[in-house]
Amino acid sequence: SDVEWANQFFLTQIYDERFNPDGLNIDTESNNCGPASLAMLMSQRGEFSSNFAPEVAIDHARAMMYMDYPDIDPATLSEEATLYMKDDLILVDDDTQPVFFEAMTDAPSVAQGLTSGGANPVFGSSWAELNQWLQASGAVIAHGYITESWRAQFSDLYGASNSGAVSHFITIFESTSPEQFIVCDPMHRGGAVLMTRSELGRFFRSPVNVFDSTIRIVAWGEKESEGHQPLESDE
Repeated sequence: SDVEWANQFFLTQIYDERFNPDGLNIDTESNNCGPASLAMLMSQRGEFSSNFAPEVAIDHARAMMYMDYPDIDPATLSEEATLYMKDDLILVDDDTQPVFFEAMTDAPSVAQGLTSGGANPVFGSSWAELNQWLQASGAVIAHGYITESWRAQFSDLYGASNSGAVSHFITIFESTSPEQFIVCDPMHRGGAVLMTRSELGRFFRSPVNVFDSTIRIVAWGEKESEGHQPLESDE
């Protein structure tokens, strides 16, 4: 099924015995939704080895989000961050630092992570563009909000978050059904779920302005030449 297929790439940003046994036990302290979402997209594309341990995949995805990757200057990291190497991979352990949606010159971002992976990031702000890029690349990373309306659609396996609306990233994969989307929310310990357009739309709904439901997605756009190979790990 779509869910079973997506769960081979699924990662939680928090502790879960199945999807991230090394994740944080205190859900509200994790800002790894962006790196986890990027790691899922990269894994689905075959850019990350299936042998990556969840925390290795997340920490490597975070490292890729820095503008100076792979030559990251430790001085540019937050005080809580640790730059380290594992199996010739560059990783940044920094569970509390948020990342941005669009490329930044002085902070890590999802768009820069895609660039570091060899993509030409492309952005979308409509359902038509969401469907277009799902068909073209198979997956997108979406920026929206954890709200009570969003959380209510999941089982009690959804992680705890701070009160109010929380800025959040998820990965969306193309479904075999044109009426549904495969949603991989890294705060959900239950893995991937199928959603209709109406259900997914709750993620994009502004908690401040009920009339604002602007879609925010970024996808893997191909460059003219692709010379990189999937990364490998022995773990």
